[in-house]
Amino acid sequence: GKNSGGVSLHLSSNIALQSMDALSTVRGSLPGAVLITSNANLTTLDGLRGVQGLGMNHDRDSLHLVSNTALHSIEGLSAVRGALPGALTIQDNPKLTTLDGLEGVEGLGENNGGNSLYLSANAVLWSIKALSGIRG
Repeated sequence: GKNSGGVSLHLSSNIALQSMDALSTVRGSLPGAVLITSNANLTTLDGLRGVQGLGMNHDRDSLHLVSNTALHSIEGLSAVRGALPGALTIQDNPKLTTLDGLEGVEGLGENNGGNSLYLSANAVLWSIKALSGIRG
């Protein structure tokens, strides 16, 4: 499901959270957005390996990964396929080196801010090759 704001999964400011493995039984497409913000010790998104698609929230974001200071891998999103109806925002994740895990994404929508893709302040992000499947 999703809440009234269009969000299916929102993890925010969970200081001790290191793993999303408890969500490994979640399967299929989520009707809303995934927002993961300010989880200082979260290292991977591996618990989301069963998620195959994402919807969007009322801000028209599909995936919003912001200020997760220990996050070094998003490969847990590797089952996501097709076009995302909303935008992709990845910002201020200082240990994230690649976007590996997003190879199945073929398109992006536009959020209310006019962005389809917003990458900012990811200090060691050196490769976005995983997005090479996105088409016009």
